[in-house]
Amino acid sequence: MKILIENTVPLNNGDAALIFSIGEKFEEAGNEVYYSVPHLKKIKEIYPEKNWIQSFLPLRVIKIPVVGLIILSMLLISSKEHRNFDAIISAPGGYINSYYSFKRRLQLMTLYKFLLRKKIYMYSQSIGPFKEKDSKIFAKYVKHFNLFYVRDDISMNRTLELGNFKNLFQTKDAAFLLKTIDYSKIKNNKVAISVREWKFDDRSEKVYFDLIKSIVNYFYENGYEVTFLSTCQGEPMYKDDSLVAKKIYSELDKKVQNSVKVDDSFYNLHDLRKRLTNFDFVVGTRLHMCILSWLSGTPALNISYEEKGKESYKYLNIEKYSIDYNHSGEIDTVLSNFVNESKFSDVFKKIKDVQIESNENFKKLYKDIKE
Repeated sequence: MKILIENTVPLNNGDAALIFSIGEKFEEAGNEVYYSVPHLKKIKEIYPEKNWIQSFLPLRVIKIPVVGLIILSMLLISSKEHRNFDAIISAPGGYINSYYSFKRRLQLMTLYKFLLRKKIYMYSQSIGPFKEKDSKIFAKYVKHFNLFYVRDDISMNRTLELGNFKNLFQTKDAAFLLKTIDYSKIKNNKVAISVREWKFDDRSEKVYFDLIKSIVNYFYENGYEVTFLSTCQGEPMYKDDSLVAKKIYSELDKKVQNSVKVDDSFYNLHDLRKRLTNFDFVVGTRLHMCILSWLSGTPALNISYEEKGKESYKYLNIEKYSIDYNHSGEIDTVLSNFVNESKFSDVFKKIKDVQIESNENFKKLYKDIKE
C-alpha cells in the first residue's frame, strides 16, 4: 500500500517522533510511506531517507475563505501524486483546539475523501479545549473519518459530548509506537531541562521562570550539571526554545551559571534520543521531551502547560511527577521525591504495556485500511 501522512511538521522533534512512530510501522509491514510537509527542501536535508511531498496548506491563498477552499480542491484534483495514495492519515499530535487554526486541516482531510475517494484517518490526537464556535466546526468533520483515534480520557469525553460517533476510538500517545532503549542506572550527575513559552490560559511567564530557576538551583545544590535542551530548537524556520532558555539562564546567579549550559544546536530525532541517554534525569516542559526521555531510558519530570501532559502521566501512573506550568508551592520536595524514586522500573514496565496496547490499536487501523 501507499500511505500519506498529512499535516506534518518534523522540524520539531516532538512532531517527528509522532509521525515517524506511525510511519515506520507501515514501513515495517512493507508499505510505502510519504509525509506532506510545509518546508520541503529543509526537511529533505534533515531526513533524506524518507519520502516527502510539498503540502498545499502554507500557500497564502489557501487561507482566504471560500476562495481558498476552491483552490485547495483544484490543487488536489489536478495532482497525480495525491491520487496514488491508498489512505491518508492526519499526523498525530495536539493541534485540534482553539489555540491553533485547525479548520483547514480537517477540510483538507475531507477533500481527500470526497474528491479523491480516499480513506481518511485521525490517529492519536488530543481534542480541545474549544471555544463554542470551534467545537461546532470540529463536530462537523469527525463523522467523515473512517476511524478517529483520540489519545486521552479528556479528549474522548470532550468528543462524545458533541455526538455519538461510531468511528471514535481511544488510544495513547503515538510516540509509544517507537522502540525503547533499556533503562540504565549509570549515573552521570547530569540533568536536562526543556523550556518553552506559553502565552495562552493567562499563564504567567514570571511564575514559570521562577519555577525553572528553582529547579535549576535544586540540581545545582545537589551537585548536578544542568543542560537546557529541547525537542524544538536550533532551526531558524521554526520555534526555538533555546531563546527562552537563554533568558532564564541570564537571570541565574553567576555561581550557578558555571554549572549550567544552554544547548542551542539542532538535532534530528535519532541524535536527540541518543543525547537523552546521557542524562540521569530530564525535566520537560514539552511533553515529547518527556516521552522521548522515558523511551530512551531516562526518567522525566513533566511541567504541564496543557491537558495532554497530565493525561499522559496519568496513564503511566505517575501523575505526581507532572506539575503545572505555573506550579505554586514547594518544588524541592517534588524534585527530591523524583530524584530518589525507587520504582522507576515500574514505570518502564508500564511503558511496555502501553506500547503493546498502542501496537494493537495500530493493527486495528491497518486492518481497516486493507479492508
